Amino acid sequence: MSTLKRKLKPSLSFSIKQMSESFRNRRSGYDLPLEQSPDTKFLLILVTLMVFLAVLSLSGSLALHDMSGRWSSGLENKVTIEIPIETKDGHLLSQDTVRKETEKLQIALENHPFIKSARILKDDEIGKLLDPWIGQDLLFSEVPLPGLIALEIRENAPATLDDFRIDLADMSRYANLEDHQEWLGELIHFAGILQTLSLIISAIIIGTTVTAIIAAVRARMAIHKKEVELLHLIGAPDIYIAKQFRRHMTIIAFKGSVLGTFLGLCAVFILMVFSQLIDTPLIPSLEISFASFLMILAFPLFFPAITSVTAYQTVLRSLKDMP
Repeated sequence: MSTLKRKLKPSLSFSIKQMSESFRNRRSGYDLPLEQSPDTKFLLILVTLMVFLAVLSLSGSLALHDMSGRWSSGLENKVTIEIPIETKDGHLLSQDTVRKETEKLQIALENHPFIKSARILKDDEIGKLLDPWIGQDLLFSEVPLPGLIALEIRENAPATLDDFRIDLADMSRYANLEDHQEWLGELIHFAGILQTLSLIISAIIIGTTVTAIIAAVRARMAIHKKEVELLHLIGAPDIYIAKQFRRHMTIIAFKGSVLGTFLGLCAVFILMVFSQLIDTPLIPSLEISFASFLMILAFPLFFPAITSVTAYQTVLRSLKDMP
């Protein structure tokens, strides 16, 4: 009998000690000393950095999406007609010929059923289009410029663009029609590739965060294995224990998400300001719509939600393997 007491005494004293620590932890809402884990700060920093990178990646993807939409809407139902300085057979036209041909064609196009409006671009407008390539120091009064007519097509036009090309050839033997679809399509396609790449990077960041959370939960399960076994011993169900880990990890994820989102938005705002200060049309300004901005603000809720589900399921699977 004395031998049995000696065997039970260490176990009993351990249980009493663990129970006393459990009651102390209940004051903070936990039955497990999870807040004392040594890697809590590291996990908080990791989540903050991941959310920061995810905000930058998502902002880039949304900015490209909005930019593609502006490009498409800005040139929708719009084409340009050019009266070039040099004809197809290599003959040079005088500025007077170009001007007269452009004015004559513009008058003819105003009465065409396919055209809603036709406007001749002035020399200073053409100069602004050429500034990014040839600079502003060139005197356009000394350089021959082509004639450009900006056209807006009717939405319910009775003819197609190919039919209009035939009519245009009858109106002027010099005119060239540019519908912007070829280069605009390639530009939008390239923007779509960058947008997809940004989304893939965001998915990788989320996957890395989930992996880190799983590893952190398993590490905490190993560190507090005795406490978890004690809770099992006194009859605590698996769901109750899983909720302890879920709450702890969700709070860490929420703090990191708020901080990472704030830092990410600050970086995006700085980039937007610098893009506005760059005075060149070759580099488009970075703009994010209000709807896109709301999506970014949802990050402090998105990451904790993923963390909550991941931690909860990880603990339940780990507890099933425990005796």
